[in-house]
Amino acid sequence: MQDNFETGFESAQPQKEFSLKEFIFKYLRYWPLLTAFVLITLTIAFIKVRYATPIYKVNGRLFVNKEENRGGSAGNLDNMLLFSNNLNLKNELEILKSKPLLVRVVNALGLQVSYYNKGNVRSSNVYGSSPVKLEILSLKDSAASFTFDIEASEKGFRFLNNNTPLEYGKIFETQAGTFRILKAGTASFSYYNSDNFIISYRPAAAVAAGLAGNITTAQTIDQATILDLSIETDNTALGKDVINTLMEEYGKMNIEDQRRISRVTVQFIDERIDTLKNELSGVEGGILQFREKNDVIDLNQQSARQFDILSESNKQLAARQVQSGVLGYLQQYMENPSNRNSLVPASLGIEEPVLSPMFSQYNTLQLQRNNLLQTTGRENPALITLDRSIEKLREQILEALKNVQQSYTIASNKIKEEIIRSRAAIRKVPSKTMALLDIERQQKIKQDLYLFLLQKREEAAISAAATVANSNPLEEATGSSQPVKPNQKNIYLIAFLAGLTIPLAIIALLEMLNDKIREREEITRQTDAPIIGEIGHAGEDTPTLIVVAGNRTIVAEQFRIMRTNVQYMVNKISHPVMLVTSSVSGEGKSFVATNYGAALALTGKKTAVLEFDIRKPRLLKGLNMQAAKGLTNYILGNATLEEIIQPVPEFDNLYIIGCGPVPPNPSELLLDPQVSRLFEELKIRFDYIIIDSAPVGLVSDAFTLSAYANACLYLVRQGYTLRRQLSMVNDLYLQKRLPNMGLVVNDIQTRGRYKGYYGYGGGSYYGYGYGYGYGYGGDYFQPEKKKKKSFRKALLFRK
Repeated sequence: MQDNFETGFESAQPQKEFSLKEFIFKYLRYWPLLTAFVLITLTIAFIKVRYATPIYKVNGRLFVNKEENRGGSAGNLDNMLLFSNNLNLKNELEILKSKPLLVRVVNALGLQVSYYNKGNVRSSNVYGSSPVKLEILSLKDSAASFTFDIEASEKGFRFLNNNTPLEYGKIFETQAGTFRILKAGTASFSYYNSDNFIISYRPAAAVAAGLAGNITTAQTIDQATILDLSIETDNTALGKDVINTLMEEYGKMNIEDQRRISRVTVQFIDERIDTLKNELSGVEGGILQFREKNDVIDLNQQSARQFDILSESNKQLAARQVQSGVLGYLQQYMENPSNRNSLVPASLGIEEPVLSPMFSQYNTLQLQRNNLLQTTGRENPALITLDRSIEKLREQILEALKNVQQSYTIASNKIKEEIIRSRAAIRKVPSKTMALLDIERQQKIKQDLYLFLLQKREEAAISAAATVANSNPLEEATGSSQPVKPNQKNIYLIAFLAGLTIPLAIIALLEMLNDKIREREEITRQTDAPIIGEIGHAGEDTPTLIVVAGNRTIVAEQFRIMRTNVQYMVNKISHPVMLVTSSVSGEGKSFVATNYGAALALTGKKTAVLEFDIRKPRLLKGLNMQAAKGLTNYILGNATLEEIIQPVPEFDNLYIIGCGPVPPNPSELLLDPQVSRLFEELKIRFDYIIIDSAPVGLVSDAFTLSAYANACLYLVRQGYTLRRQLSMVNDLYLQKRLPNMGLVVNDIQTRGRYKGYYGYGGGSYYGYGYGYGYGYGGDYFQPEKKKKKSFRKALLFRK
C-alpha cells in the first residue's frame, strides 16, 4: 500500500535553482523594517552631507629633469666618484611626501599655527583671511600642542575661559609660553560666522605628518618625468600654497643636495691634494738621494759616454797590441844574426821618437857599410869601425825596443783596466735605469693626479656656484570649484544600500540561527517521506474543531484535501486505522486528529477518534467535552465499549473515546490483549478509526499502537519542529517503523515564507487571504475574520 501511495505523491523534490522572484518575496514581508532602516540611514546621510566640512582638491604638476645638472664638466668627476645621474621617479614621488621636505613647507608657510572660525555646527578654516594673528615670542616646550579659544572684536579679544578683555599687541603668558595676538590689518569681523576663533598650535613634525596623509603624488604618464601633485583640504588657498611651496622647496632641496655634494667633493679633493703634496715631496726627495748615491745626473748621456770610453779604450788597446806586436817583430828581426847587416823596416807604424832616429841612423850605417864593402875588403879598418858602430847601435835599438815594449805593456794594462771599469758601469745602467724609472713613474703619477685634482677642484667650485634645480613647476596649483568630499551621490547610495543590507543581514543571521523548520524544501531535502497534507495557521482564538458543515475557510479546505490524499493510502483497506503522531509534544496531533476525523465524518463515514496520548490528554479538553470513562477503564475491564464512546455534540458520525484516568504504567497498559479486542470491536462499529498517540521522540506508545494501524500521519509543525528531528523522521520512514507513513505540515503561518506543494500559479508562496489560487479577492473560500493590528505591531516581523 505504501508503494502505491508513493506513486501518487513525490517523496522529495530536487533542489531548485536560485530565483530572484522567490528571493524578493522571501524578504518582502519585512518591508516595514527595511523601510525604517532605509529612512534612518538616509537621514544619517543627509545630516553628514549637510554638516560635514567640504573638502576641495588642489592639483599641481611638476616637471623633473631626467638628467641632474651638476655644473658643466663636473659630471665627469661625479661619474668617477660613482654618482649616478639617472633619476628614479619612484624615489622622487616618495621624497615629495617625506616629512623632512614637508617640515620645510610647514616652516616656510608658518602652518604650525592654524586659525578657525567657530560656527554653530562646525568650524571653518580661515587660513589666509584670519582677522587675528598669533605671534609666538617664546615656547616652553616646542613639541607640545596647545589651543586658544578666543572671542575677538574690533577693539580687542578675550579668552572664553576668562572674562578679562585684552588689547591687541599686548604680551600675555600661559603655561605654553609667551605670546601676543595682533589684528591682521583692516580685517572686518562682520564677514565671519561668529566672533569666536580657535587658534591652534602644533609642532611642525605633527603638521607635516598630517599633510603627508593628505598629499597624493603620481606619475600619470608612463616614460614621462611629469609628476602630478594633489592635496585634499578644507581651504583651497591653503592647498594652493602647500602645493606651490612644496614644488619650490623641492627645487631648493635639490640645489642644496647638489651643493652639499659639491662641497663634499671639494673637501675630498683638498684632503687628497694635501696628501699628494706630502707624497710628491717624498718621491722627489727619493729621486735626489738616488742620483746623489749613484752619481746620476743624466743617465742616458752618462751611459753613452761610458759606451764611448769603452769603444775608445778598445781601439787604443788594439792599437797598442798591434804596436807591441810590431815591436816584438822588430826585436826578433834585430836579434836574428842573419839580419845583422840588413836594413831595419822603419815604416811599420812605429812612431816612437826614440826609435825613429835610431832606426834611421842604423839604416844609414848599414848603407854606408854596404857601400864601403863594395870598394874595400872586410879587413878594412874603416869597415871594422863601422861594424862596431852598427853593433853598438843595434844593441841600443834592442834596448830601446825592450823599453818601448815595456811601456806598451803598461799602457795596455791601463787600457784594460779602463775597459773593465767601463764595462762594469755599463752593466749597472739597466738596474739604475729601472730603479730611476720606477721612482720617476711614481713621481709622474702623483704629479698628474695632483694636477688633475687641482683642475677638478676648480670645476667643483664652479659647479657649486652654477647649480640650478633639476625641477620646475609645470602648472601652478589650482583648486576644484566643487568639493570632492562629501560625495553626495556615493553617500546616499551607500546609505540606501546599508539601509537594505543591514536589516537583511540581521534577518538572514536570525534565520540562520533559527533551527526550526521554515520551508517545505527543508523537509523534502532531509527526508524521503512524502508530504500528504499542509495545514495553515488557525489562529489563537479559533476553536479546535474547524471542519464543520458549511465551513469554507482555507484551513477547513486543507483538511478536506488531506482527507483525499490519505484516501490513496488506505483505498483498498476496509475500516482503516490511522495513527497520528509527531516527534515532540505541541506539534498539533490532537488538533489534526480531531479535524481530520471531522472531515471523514462529513462524508457520512462513522469515525472514532481515540485519545491514546494517555500521559498528556488534550482531545476532550479541546472539544470542551467532559472527561468520563475511557480507554484505560476499558483495557482494565472497568467499562464496556458503549460506556466509553462519546459522540461529538452537534456533529454526526464523529465520536470521541477519551483516555480515561491516567495510569501509572501507560506503556505496559498498551501491551494488554484487551487493546487488540478494542480495535476489533471498533472496526465492526466504525468506518474509520483515528489514534491520537503520544510523540515518538518521547515515549514508545506510538510504536506499540502502530501494530494496529494501517497508515501513519506524522506531524511536522512549521516554526516549532527542529530541523535535526527530520533525520529521525527519515530513519523511521526508511526503516518502516511506522506503517504507510506520510507527513503533515501543520501551523503554516499566513505571512510565513513556507512554500506549499499545492500552490497554483507555479508554486507561489502561500497567501491564504488571496483565495485558493484562482485570483485575488475571489469568493471561493469563506473569508476569515481578522483582528485589527496596531501600527506598532505591523512594523514588527513575526517569528
